[in-house]
Amino acid sequence: MVDLSVEIAGLKLKNPLMNAACPISRDAESMIELVNNGVGAVVAKTISVKPAIVPRPSMAAVDRGIARVQVLKTLKPGDIRVVPSESGNYRFIYAVLNAELWSDIPAEHYLEREYPIVKKYCEERGVAFIASIGYTPEELSLLGPKVEKAGVHAIEFSTHYIGRDYRPIVEAAKALRESVHVPIFCKLSPFTPNIPELVKELEKVGVDGIVATNTIGPALSIDVETGMPIVGGPYGFGWMSGPALKPLALAVVAEVAMNTKLPIIGVGGISRGIDVVEYFMAGASAVQICTTVLIEGPGAFKRILGELENWLRTHGYSSIEDVKGVALKYLRPEPRRVWAKPPVVDKKKCIGCGFCEQVCNYKAVRVIEEASRRVAAVDVTKCYGCGLCTSVCPTRAISFVE
Repeated sequence: MVDLSVEIAGLKLKNPLMNAACPISRDAESMIELVNNGVGAVVAKTISVKPAIVPRPSMAAVDRGIARVQVLKTLKPGDIRVVPSESGNYRFIYAVLNAELWSDIPAEHYLEREYPIVKKYCEERGVAFIASIGYTPEELSLLGPKVEKAGVHAIEFSTHYIGRDYRPIVEAAKALRESVHVPIFCKLSPFTPNIPELVKELEKVGVDGIVATNTIGPALSIDVETGMPIVGGPYGFGWMSGPALKPLALAVVAEVAMNTKLPIIGVGGISRGIDVVEYFMAGASAVQICTTVLIEGPGAFKRILGELENWLRTHGYSSIEDVKGVALKYLRPEPRRVWAKPPVVDKKKCIGCGFCEQVCNYKAVRVIEEASRRVAAVDVTKCYGCGLCTSVCPTRAISFVE
């Protein structure tokens, strides 16, 4: 058995998966469903002093990609999540836009009904229950004690602040820290300024952990059949989540990890077990998921847990903690190299799919017939060493040998 348990700010979790604060945790019934599908901690949808007035439509899947069936059939189950399109190819979702705000249910209703039900259910099953509140120092000071009194195990607070000065985030953290005794986690937006300085300030205030990151925006998608924006926010703008967000969020997690010992909860674009591994390698101690569950349903948590455990076991790890931070030593300020180094083809792994040849702008890779089978070959005199071919190979047959 692989040990998936983690500990964050004194909270002992049976596994590192949480939901993000979003519509999938809008009420007690939805949060109970998440617990039943295996989360290690459940995070309630964000509340504030006043209920939100949510624009509609509030969510839409955008930027769908198409992949070829014959290549997808060579992948192991769970390597990529796909659904059939009308053409017989496979379609998968890179991003979702939302015009969601905090909950449109009054905070008093959560405190009186939703929180007590979920708290009792979680405690009976050994699952941590975390509240999410926002946004100003005054609102956090008012809500924090009420939420703590309701018995939550920790509080995540969101500022959704993006600006040139990080002081508003510190002031919000200070206001909440002075108001409650339970662990508090600060949720950052992707373009939060001066992260190295900010996390040190948050340490001084007494924040117990960092959540990185929130959704990104403003973002826009237009229905070309009508000319109308696909979500109903002001100017048609929304906030983007999903796999397209992952590289941005992962960079924030790594930057935070390189500048603080505070535990980090990574959020953004997690749809597979290996995404969890990637976040842990960048320094995360747990992760949160929303978009994949919106699209696939709560059962996504069980699938991802299974994929995570299988990956760790087949790679020789006995614990999720064994991979934590392993990538940080490779994240250096200088470039890895500034000269061309051609990749190497492992002919045993190569299936001759032709993806590498298709994406090579330098005409350095081509698929040839060799011993009655198709394999890739690299012309080292033409190769620029850009690495694009190595990133699209479905079997990792072409790679750099460092």
